[in-house]
Amino acid sequence: MGSGASAESAHTRDTIDDFHKILSNKPIDCSDITTIEQAKAEIRNLRRLATELRDALKNDKAIPEKKAIEKKREAVMDKQQEGITDMRSYIPKVVVKSPEEKELLTSAVQSCILFSAYGSEEHSALVDAFSSVNVKAGDTVIKQGDDGDKFYVIWEGELDIYQKGHSSLQKVKSLKKGDHFGELALMYGTPRNATVKAANEVVLFSIDRATFRNIIAYYRFKKNEQYFEFLSKVEISGKPLGTIMSTPELEKLCLALDQAIYKEGDVIIQEGDKGDNFYIVSSGNVGVFKDTDGTQKKVAEKHQGQYFGEMALLQQETRTATCYASSDTVTCLTLTREDFIDMMGSVEDLLSGKKSEQKEEVQAITPAALMNVQLTDFKIMRTLGVGAFGRVKLCHLPQNDEYYAIKCQPKRAIVESGLQDHVINELKIMKKINHPYICKMNSALQDSKYIYFVMELLQGGELFSYLRSRKPLSEQGARFYASIVVYAFAQLHSQKIAYRDLKPENLVMDTHGYIKLVDFGLAKQLLSGKTWTLCGTPDYLAPEIILNEGHDLAVDYWALGILIYEMCNGAPPFYAEDPMEIYEKILAGNPTIPASTTRNLSDLLRKLLRPQQGKRLGNTRGSTAAVIKHKWFNTLDWAQVENGTMVSPYKPNIKTTSDVSNFDQFDEVDAEFDSDWNPDLLAD
Repeated sequence: MGSGASAESAHTRDTIDDFHKILSNKPIDCSDITTIEQAKAEIRNLRRLATELRDALKNDKAIPEKKAIEKKREAVMDKQQEGITDMRSYIPKVVVKSPEEKELLTSAVQSCILFSAYGSEEHSALVDAFSSVNVKAGDTVIKQGDDGDKFYVIWEGELDIYQKGHSSLQKVKSLKKGDHFGELALMYGTPRNATVKAANEVVLFSIDRATFRNIIAYYRFKKNEQYFEFLSKVEISGKPLGTIMSTPELEKLCLALDQAIYKEGDVIIQEGDKGDNFYIVSSGNVGVFKDTDGTQKKVAEKHQGQYFGEMALLQQETRTATCYASSDTVTCLTLTREDFIDMMGSVEDLLSGKKSEQKEEVQAITPAALMNVQLTDFKIMRTLGVGAFGRVKLCHLPQNDEYYAIKCQPKRAIVESGLQDHVINELKIMKKINHPYICKMNSALQDSKYIYFVMELLQGGELFSYLRSRKPLSEQGARFYASIVVYAFAQLHSQKIAYRDLKPENLVMDTHGYIKLVDFGLAKQLLSGKTWTLCGTPDYLAPEIILNEGHDLAVDYWALGILIYEMCNGAPPFYAEDPMEIYEKILAGNPTIPASTTRNLSDLLRKLLRPQQGKRLGNTRGSTAAVIKHKWFNTLDWAQVENGTMVSPYKPNIKTTSDVSNFDQFDEVDAEFDSDWNPDLLAD
């Protein structure tokens, strides 16, 4: 996946790390600052660090840019089913453990990347679900190359880690009590990168992927249900939000709520201050005090589900009371007026019944007609690309002397992986699509070995290859390609189709240098809310996919932000060789945006790469239109994008209608076996 990240001095790295520590988990609106002393202290810290960073950068002779990604990236997918369907009846697994065992497992869980974003309730449920495993000395726990679905924690004994050398397994390290391994297996089935053997008698605790994901989904469902109930009862000008907002609107608002935790005695809001934050008490108690003749008197107390500061959603208000945390720990759900307006429009419009939300119905698109052809009509030629399942090849149809790209998917591999529904779903989605910047399907055929999708031939090669051979694009060049993706997304999202695998490898150029979206293997039509399947390419995965929170069309806008960043900088913002390191960076947030980035692009990237899916540009009010209207696209003529008259930054060199020299060369292999799977490819 390309070479290492940019190098920099230890001093620079330490200073940047200090910045991250100060800014981590802090609200951008500074709502955690409640006194002048706190504000002054934070400003002093930031000025000190800014000075140190300036000096460190001045002393660094050069900080090389990240090299462009050299190796094509494959998508990952959890091939297991979507998980529990009836959240209300689900009962999390509980295995009895001693207090000492629980303590060790809790420590292990809290130190892992994938568990870091969850609360104590989820941690406790996950610890309860671990089962013990006894392993004899010399036995293999996991084998390098095998798919895995379990995460392990050592309770007793010692394990040795081996990796394949030139001719044999080489021991690389040992693990002892409290150590853990196999975290990636909780996300998706991927070949183990090492062999683990017991050095002596070992007792392990393990949890499998299905149990992990079901527990996380269950508690996320419970929280969303609770938040929905809280929000629906909030009254603005005497009207509950549940009566003036639709269920989908309230559900989206739930995703935008931030969580703030206070200790007893902490000031949440101060009487007389200006405020634009609204609060709901999620747990604990909040005391409300008013200043009367210089003395603060308690006038009310807020408990779970009650709220305060709601007038801040209407306008910046002067706080009329001081609110303190009056129990050991208080958790509040917060929402700013700016976020509310971005998502829902003004409260005044809601109260008056005026809404600027786009209509929710799915647009009807007339699909392109499929050709009436047989497999024997085609001459299949050289390979254009290789994926996790099958190959894309050049083929010729002599009867009209036209060339096509034919996607050959081996039936045996599809059946063995349980992906029959997955392939048929791709076919159904491709039949629904008719758009100038989405690769057109011309026919679907099969024989005893393969399912074939006959697609239009795009001779310009992948955008990935173009980026790999050049320096990062100018913002103008990146804007051209990004606009095409946005235009294609407008079509897909109008039909509630989430693409879910945007990356340069899936953007292929035509003869004019315009890109088109290809490979809809991970696309899904979301007609009933969210979906839970973990899928996508690691560099491009949105936080909600990693955290199994349930995702929707918002994942495509996150991926758009990653794509624009990569086009402009040569590598994605959360780049790393190791997938778990990528996920750690994504969950930590705060992508480093180079100083040379223009203000408008920086603003667009931060809005597309918002961790909260409910607040992400494109998933807010206006949907794709809100992205189109962003200032970074102001200089773009969208009419020219729509009618294809804009001059592309690069026009591929193509000599004939069969010229595929812009694609990489591959060895030709055909060693597939027959299968008795014979689906109806003509069914709607």
